Amino acid sequence: MYFLLAIPINYCIIYHMTRKQRTPQEIIAETEAKLSRLRVKQAKQEALSNPAAAPMLTELEDLRKDIREARKGLGDGPQSFNARIAKHEAWIEKVEDLRADAEATLDHANGRKAQIEAELADVLNNLVSDTGTAELSANA
Repeated sequence: MYFLLAIPINYCIIYHMTRKQRTPQEIIAETEAKLSRLRVKQAKQEALSNPAAAPMLTELEDLRKDIREARKGLGDGPQSFNARIAKHEAWIEKVEDLRADAEATLDHANGRKAQIEAELADVLNNLVSDTGTAELSANA
């Protein structure tokens, strides 16, 4: 929570004056560290244009990439091999459940279809036999 306090202007000036400033040695050390990073970057760029070092640097970058990808796969993250296997196993279980449901539906539907066909055949036979007897009695 913030509070708005009436503070004299002089206090703000004193506050800014009392902040800790870097010493010249700290500034020099930071600048030297930045300079060394820039020298390494420049040397790397020069090495890339050197025909003797360029293939080795390219291979080194490829190896670093392979190592990074292998670690990612062997780790515990969402892209790891174990996580991907678990996702696929869950998907396979879902597909197997769908197949079992389809087989049960097919069995039930085929059984009901046979039952309806048998009942329909009986109804049609009764209609035909009733019509046949009605024709015989009409002819007699």
